[in-house]
Amino acid sequence: MFTINHFRPTALVRRTPCTRSYSKKTPVIRPTPSQNQSTEQDGDFRPPWVYSASHILTYTLIPTAIVYCVFLADWGEREHVFSPVRRWTTKYKESFLSLSPDEASLIKESQPPTTTELPVTRGIQVEGRPS
Repeated sequence: MFTINHFRPTALVRRTPCTRSYSKKTPVIRPTPSQNQSTEQDGDFRPPWVYSASHILTYTLIPTAIVYCVFLADWGEREHVFSPVRRWTTKYKESFLSLSPDEASLIKESQPPTTTELPVTRGIQVEGRPS
């Protein structure tokens, strides 16, 4: 019969460390004064908020630029790589902003009839116009 030796409990016990990790304290490494001076001289002069602002701007400006280039930039009248996306967007926008024939007929039925005659006023004379 074929047996694998590295799965025996004694082999597993030997591979584990013999000291308890929860009883050990991690050593605190403090830089020497000469190391502090060198990091201040060679360190970055920017305040920490610059890094946060940089990440926020990166994640907002790049997608904004992509949306602008795909949907708004003028690439001319010829066919370009964004033409299918723009046609789909235009079709979707027109279908979203327009009424279906059923909706238009409902609106026509719900409105009261309007008269197209304008009221005629006589006797009121406006300067520059004869009555």
